Amino acid sequence: MAVAVKIYQRETKELTLTSRPERGKGPVGRLRREQEMLPGVVYGHKQEPQPFKIAARSLERALVAGGRNAIFVLNEDGTGKSERAVVREIQYHKVSGAVMHIDFLRINADEEYTTSVPLLTTGIPIGVSIGGGALQHSLNAVDMHCVASQMPSRIEIDITTLQIGDSIHVSDLLASESRIVTEGDITIVSVLSPRLTVDEEVSAGTAVAEEAEAATPAAE
Repeated sequence: MAVAVKIYQRETKELTLTSRPERGKGPVGRLRREQEMLPGVVYGHKQEPQPFKIAARSLERALVAGGRNAIFVLNEDGTGKSERAVVREIQYHKVSGAVMHIDFLRINADEEYTTSVPLLTTGIPIGVSIGGGALQHSLNAVDMHCVASQMPSRIEIDITTLQIGDSIHVSDLLASESRIVTEGDITIVSVLSPRLTVDEEVSAGTAVAEEAEAATPAAE
């Protein structure tokens, strides 16, 4: 199946980091509360992990503006040292959702590596808007292998032309993007028939009713 694919390249953003002598839950907690700084670590490339702190607002602005999938130039305050890295992991507060900690992975712009790239869809399938079918998403990211400087931030596919019974598989993207290394037979999206959708809902409703009946104590 011919699929319209758009590839979005990663942006390059700069951040200024400060070496972090603070260790342990108490001192790191005071960073956030008293200095409005966030803790993090840069690691990789067979170098020692480097703990750092960064102004919370600077980091949050960068992440909101697409930094989650950007290539960062990390400048160490007062040393003139800089290195390239990508976001490896972000820890969020369970209640507020605020960033609590961030890990960066060092990269060489000319080095090849494999990473997960977000996979997004655009449009409403004809089989849904006209045929009354249901859209089923099965995959929201694919693995890609290429040099760091060319790694996309996301891939978008147009699903407007999908009819009832149609599916898009990873293999359908390879003609447009040969750097994808995810197994080709994996389904990305499908348009289910209205009949199948109704049957699934009825089955689910029956199962719930049976469970409720089984949980109700018998009358004495």
